[in-house]
Amino acid sequence: MCRKIVLLDTTLFCFYEATTTKRDTKMEKKNGFAKNERLCRKSVIEKLYAEGSSVAAFPLRAVYLKIPSEEGNPSASVLIAVSKKRFKHAVDRNLEKRHMREAYRLNKHPFLEALEKSETSMAVAILYLDKKHHAFAHIQSKMKKLLQAIIEKETKG
Repeated sequence: MCRKIVLLDTTLFCFYEATTTKRDTKMEKKNGFAKNERLCRKSVIEKLYAEGSSVAAFPLRAVYLKIPSEEGNPSASVLIAVSKKRFKHAVDRNLEKRHMREAYRLNKHPFLEALEKSETSMAVAILYLDKKHHAFAHIQSKMKKLLQAIIEKETKG
């Protein structure tokens, strides 16, 4: 709804009143996979593979390690990897990585909430193990199982 009409140099301007919606006022969970959520530091990655624990939900495997938490950073840093040995063509590797990223992005909230409850930070590498492609729905269900298995294993021990 136009509130004020102003005529300047024969150009008509209409100013709109800003309105807030329920969506703006409600705190929403972000489904993105931002740069600060990605695991990039070489030293952390080397330590992760050397000292980390592992859990699998075929065709996915996760290697994870508790790390010191830093202010302003998310409670989990994630690395997504598909082996060149299993998929020779980059197009195929990228497709699987895209599916894995999307599955993590959509199912990360219960995982992150559990980490925040226990006040821990974690580095996680998610690896694709199979030599053939799987449907996104299959990858997504396995990602849910994988993240749940990490939570269960960490709360027990």
